[in-house]
Amino acid sequence: MKNYLTASISGSAVRHNIAVLRSVIGVDVKLCPVVKDDCFGHGMDVLYPVLADLVDGFAVASPLEALDLRNKGFEGFILCFLSAYFDDFEVQNELVRQGITQTVMSKSALASIEAAADRVNGTARVHLKVDTGMGRLGVLAAQASDMIKTIQETDRIELTGIYTHFATADEADRDSVFSQLELFKSIIPEGTEITRHAANSAATIDLPDTYLDMVRPGIAVYGYNPSDQLRNQLGLKPCMSVLAKLIAVKHVPEGSRSGYGLTHEFHRDSRIGVAPIGYGDGYFRNLSNKAVVRIGGHEAPVCGRVSMDQMTVDVTDIPGVQAGDEVEVISSDSNAPNCVENLARLADTIPYEITCHLGHNMRHVLID
Repeated sequence: MKNYLTASISGSAVRHNIAVLRSVIGVDVKLCPVVKDDCFGHGMDVLYPVLADLVDGFAVASPLEALDLRNKGFEGFILCFLSAYFDDFEVQNELVRQGITQTVMSKSALASIEAAADRVNGTARVHLKVDTGMGRLGVLAAQASDMIKTIQETDRIELTGIYTHFATADEADRDSVFSQLELFKSIIPEGTEITRHAANSAATIDLPDTYLDMVRPGIAVYGYNPSDQLRNQLGLKPCMSVLAKLIAVKHVPEGSRSGYGLTHEFHRDSRIGVAPIGYGDGYFRNLSNKAVVRIGGHEAPVCGRVSMDQMTVDVTDIPGVQAGDEVEVISSDSNAPNCVENLARLADTIPYEITCHLGHNMRHVLID
């Protein structure tokens, strides 16, 4: 961790986003935010106290993420997306002991969970994942009815939910989403009190028909739209800004070049600043010569290639800049040129990738 890199996380922004999402889904639909990958790079340690009392449960990717939530004191519903049969027996056993709801997506996963329940003399709660068109994990829709029957006949296993995942909810054409939804609804057993869920962030924002019993927003919780194709804008507030400090400022003469490959040429006598962040810290190399940072409210273009742990910015037009000045690398202002969504556009990627790559080399601080 680099103490001179700080991810400032706004708890009030997250609370605002939860309130907005609650207002959209209504009181009868449960809200289960996805907090995998360290809250999409925003820091579980700082966000857990903010989220714990506001949600109906958490969704995580891995068994260890689920157990970490229990260790933090969360006693409510936790859904683990990935089965634990590649983990050691003690991890499998602990998931059952701790009441973690596991995902079944194959008969081998079911057998692994049943064996763990036998070992600890307990009952395992599971949700069945159905592949309705994503083409990734989950039992095929044609096999779902048989799998539901198998689960219900398996000792020590309680089927408490069934879910699917949309492939194109963040795109302008919704036909595929509604095809998946109708297929999913067709295989849900009638007269069974189980939780049905399908909606990710994009569907939660844009497609109320997909809400069912529970929604699983991820990136929206942290204040970002999944894509530019969404029709609805909910007024979400980005919760993260990334700050560094200039470690050097110096003059360079006209005609000088900067960075590996000397890809940037200064066409006037200039002043440059060096910020201690680079692609090793999650700041994308392909933002070289494209992005800007902000210093004292002024824009400073990234000049030259982003290196592993530093980058150069042009501060010629910002008076009085000196080493030690704060650099706003990423802004929590959604209208700023260095906000997450704009950086994603410049890097030809999605906001998820920008935030998930950040964080491992910087300290996270809750600011409000």
